[in-house]
Amino acid sequence: MVKGVSKTIIEVNNTGSKLFEKIVFYVTPEYGNLSAKQLKKAASSFSFNYNNAFARPSLRRKYKKKLLLKISLISLSLIAGLVTLFMILL
Repeated sequence: MVKGVSKTIIEVNNTGSKLFEKIVFYVTPEYGNLSAKQLKKAASSFSFNYNNAFARPSLRRKYKKKLLLKISLISLSLIAGLVTLFMILL
């Protein structure tokens, strides 16, 4: 049995990704009446940021590790300075 269904579809051929050749978006019926410009903007913002989702966690981890190392070194320096100060005062 074949039904006649009218769907709004956006097909992105130039994804800018090595992983994905083509992305197809099926627009929900409530938003099918949006302008083509709005739909393209929504589709491109999702599809072109998809690759960044893979890269960002590793960059965040590197940044957090560097930040934690800096905080550790600063706190150890402060503790060493306070211990030295107390030894001089005593």
